[in-house]
Amino acid sequence: MIIAVRCLCAWLALAAGLLGAGCGKKGAPIAPIVRIPAAVDTIAASRLGNDVYVTLTVPATNIDGSVPVDIARIDVYGYTGRLAPALAQWAGLGDVVASIPVSPRPPTNGPAPAPPPPSAAPDGALPGTPVAVLDTLTPEEFLQGRVFVDPRRPAPAPTPEVVLPSAMRRFYLAIPFSSRGRPGPPGARAEFVLTALPDPPGEVRASYTATAMSLSWEPSGGLLGFLLDRALPAEPIPFLPGPKPTGAAAATPVADASIPPGPTTYTVYRELAPDPLQLAPAVTIPAWSTPPPTPLGPTPLSTTSASDQVAFGRTHCYVVRAQRGAVLSEPSTRTCTTPVDIFPPAPPVGLAAVPSEGGISLIWEPNGELDIGGYLILRREAGDATLRQLTSTPITEARYRDIDVRPGTRYTYSVVAVDSQLPLPNVSAESERVEETAR
Repeated sequence: MIIAVRCLCAWLALAAGLLGAGCGKKGAPIAPIVRIPAAVDTIAASRLGNDVYVTLTVPATNIDGSVPVDIARIDVYGYTGRLAPALAQWAGLGDVVASIPVSPRPPTNGPAPAPPPPSAAPDGALPGTPVAVLDTLTPEEFLQGRVFVDPRRPAPAPTPEVVLPSAMRRFYLAIPFSSRGRPGPPGARAEFVLTALPDPPGEVRASYTATAMSLSWEPSGGLLGFLLDRALPAEPIPFLPGPKPTGAAAATPVADASIPPGPTTYTVYRELAPDPLQLAPAVTIPAWSTPPPTPLGPTPLSTTSASDQVAFGRTHCYVVRAQRGAVLSEPSTRTCTTPVDIFPPAPPVGLAAVPSEGGISLIWEPNGELDIGGYLILRREAGDATLRQLTSTPITEARYRDIDVRPGTRYTYSVVAVDSQLPLPNVSAESERVEETAR
């Protein structure tokens, strides 16, 4: 029995030695794979009145550059203060102003999934795509936010060398979270100075013609604001200047940091009702995304008027914001109007009649209006007092052959243009009349 036990122990030792020799050399320990989304490095904030639109790009990779990215949501934090919190203190001092759900990208291999209908709101933003959220500032968000105090250390005594910025600022930072709730690293932050807002423009007036909308509004601050915003002409000096002051009297006054510098300009925003003839469903904007409004023009206006294209039968709504520097005011009073097409086409020109065997051919210059619906032919025989409509419905081509004629009879012709306005089209004035005798 003792011999058997000793043999078994020797065999186990030998087997252990052989297994150890077959595994090769011992290597460095391999760190476990942890999927954490990369930082949000692209973020910007634009202020329109008390509405702040925070635009960011969803990370497309993990922190180690691997894909697919493991990301479930992005929390956007806001903070007001003279200085931004330390990166490790944002979760405790900042407020979550928006939470953006993120959907995984569909796999690149295999059959592509069926695209959702345009009217369906997506479940979340896709990695690598930009998204915007809205933060409407409340009165509390113009005050200093929470300040970190370490209870283990006494508060440091203020020193005269440390000078804090005088103006309050608004800061934004976005933190991504993985599907397991692990936060990614903090990235870039967006910020701006909480300056005072310019006065919104006055009442917006809208009128239209056959080709354009015309807009005008009262200047920001009324007539006084208009005069103060213009530089006064240089006046001659009535006396010789004395010596320049020295010391404190020579100091140049510093402008109030809460007042945006620069002349007042204006930005127009338009909302156009959907086209009733458009069959495609409207695109639904998800609740977690609020894109900023698109200005009517690419650059702000230095005047108090603007023009726009007209779309008859569709409601046009306009607001105007005053802008000083990079700060835009609250919107003006909303003005809406629905243009009605009451403008007839221009009368056709260049009408000519060419007789031939069995009829008279008419030709004229086609009209250039986009909503032209066709033409009506008018004719009068010799002895008639008025022109009568020869065609029962409008014809689309700028030519017509009249075969209902009697040889030797003289006819007078005219053409009118009609548009496509429903239920009753607008009719132009008559073209020039031409006369011709049938053969």
